[in-house]
Amino acid sequence: GGGAFTDGPATNNGGDGGSGGGSGNNPGNDVGGAGNTPPTSPAQGTNGGNAPGYSTGYFGGGGGGSVGSGSNGPAISPGGSGSPISITGTSVTYAGGGGGGGNQNPSFRTTDSSGGPGGGGAGSGGTTPHPVYGFGGVPGQVNTGGGGGGSSYPVPATFSGSGGSGIVVVRYQIGETGTAKATGGFISFFGGKTIHTFLSSGTFTVTNPSLTSVEYLVVAGGGAG
Repeated sequence: GGGAFTDGPATNNGGDGGSGGGSGNNPGNDVGGAGNTPPTSPAQGTNGGNAPGYSTGYFGGGGGGSVGSGSNGPAISPGGSGSPISITGTSVTYAGGGGGGGNQNPSFRTTDSSGGPGGGGAGSGGTTPHPVYGFGGVPGQVNTGGGGGGSSYPVPATFSGSGGSGIVVVRYQIGETGTAKATGGFISFFGGKTIHTFLSSGTFTVTNPSLTSVEYLVVAGGGAG
């Protein structure tokens, strides 16, 4: 779910999604978006972080990750942790939440909120600009589904980070190394299994009728800060 705007209407909650987006910060206490929306079992992800009212400064909540919820303001609000998965033969962490955006005023916050492990982008809140994104949020890492980081207040023309693109991996047992029973994606072989990795849209087509079952990982794109 996408993050909320910090200085908006009376209520500005984070968006719902597989993992929830972090809330904005307004006169009232806003709440992070709900994770696991629509619901599945086991759950897809966690809730986004909440934010306090203006009385304690401007602090957006962190985005939810697949296993760790986004942090609440007014403290630094890092994104939630993603899930480590080894379907490709190497452990990779996916679907980390983006860090919450903050305020450059040193009396409120002087450091950025880190993105969650799993590709989450850092949120801007410090007094030193990022070398590439300035006081904007850092985008989520590509092909991880990581959330984008929130931008800083009140510098004009800064943008929150976009969410990282997703990934699909399909794996199945093979009888002979170097043999594929289907086409589509980037094909590799590890541990007696054929692995099809899709980093963009594509079609998985079974070419050998003996292939009747597969293991798969599907990670959607992350929400923007």
